[in-house]
Amino acid sequence: MSKFIDFFRKDLLFSISLILAIFSIIIGRFQTSDIDFSVIASLFGLMLVINGLEDSGVLGSLGEKLVQKSKTQRQLIQSMVFLSFFCSMVLTNDVAILTLLPIYLKISRALKNHQTVILGAVYLIIAANLGSSFFPFGNPQNLFLYHFYAISISHFFLSTGSLMIASFSLLVFATHFISDDSLQIDVQPRAINRKKGSLFAIFLLVMIAGIFDIFSYQLALLISVVGVLLIQRKLFRKVDYRLLATFFCFFVIVGNLQQSQFLLNFLRPLFEKERPTFFTSLFLSQVISNVPAAILSASFTKHWQAVLMGVNIGGLGTLIASLANLIGYRLVKLYLPNEQTLFFKTFTKINLALVTILVLLFVWFI
Repeated sequence: MSKFIDFFRKDLLFSISLILAIFSIIIGRFQTSDIDFSVIASLFGLMLVINGLEDSGVLGSLGEKLVQKSKTQRQLIQSMVFLSFFCSMVLTNDVAILTLLPIYLKISRALKNHQTVILGAVYLIIAANLGSSFFPFGNPQNLFLYHFYAISISHFFLSTGSLMIASFSLLVFATHFISDDSLQIDVQPRAINRKKGSLFAIFLLVMIAGIFDIFSYQLALLISVVGVLLIQRKLFRKVDYRLLATFFCFFVIVGNLQQSQFLLNFLRPLFEKERPTFFTSLFLSQVISNVPAAILSASFTKHWQAVLMGVNIGGLGTLIASLANLIGYRLVKLYLPNEQTLFFKTFTKINLALVTILVLLFVWFI
């Protein structure tokens, strides 16, 4: 019984979404047409091949080499933050954090200034959230919105490119004020499986081609699934099935919400114009996380750019604004159990500051 409870306690977003989905079916109805299977299938395929790429050791080895070349605390943190920013574009924010944050936290234990250590961890998580917003496949909410609105790739990049430039500029500016004390770290880069890394890089390109409709996503998924079965079938165990189930549940919930005239009358005015849409999706992200906020917001508005910006900037802010934030918090709790309070305070202050700056920039832009 305790294992059963722990299973649901580990991911409260999944647990709550499951309960709400069941409740919505009881009082409403269930229709398969409410489920966007292309998003779930694409996300499943991406998880498979990205886990394989991560398992090959390529990203971890690159992180350790950058650490080895760092001569000061500032260089160490900037190296890890910028690597997190750019790698999350392709490998998703979750993978960037799960791979790079443990490396950083293990190495930084030797640093005496705990404030600087925590500051680096916070910036690394922020970088993963912001960097992943550039490509449609960088994070789950982008993947959903790209499919839902059938956004052209040129229009998508025009929107996310502006956020990427603004975000990277802010990270460069913010990390410039980190202590520049000298640093000596002896790290032996891990071995990597280049053959496996190359194969999974090819499968990743196949999945990306499917997302961009170069060929069907079903064919892309089939090629990737068969490839993983032949090369490393244990990767199927590493897929985040609860995230896939959470998507399924929210599709069901939103499908039933659209049948409620009372809710439609209440929510529609919040999404009629671009600025209110931006702020509503941003606020919803702070409360229910940006993935379900994207699914809920998209069903009420045609202003895709406002939703896209709202949920991506909305990944900053509260600890629950993004699943990646919670992953980062769990890792800090594991490696630095005595610094949870310091992390939470630092994380909240910096996130709120960056959200405020980005909101001011993009309210003007919108």
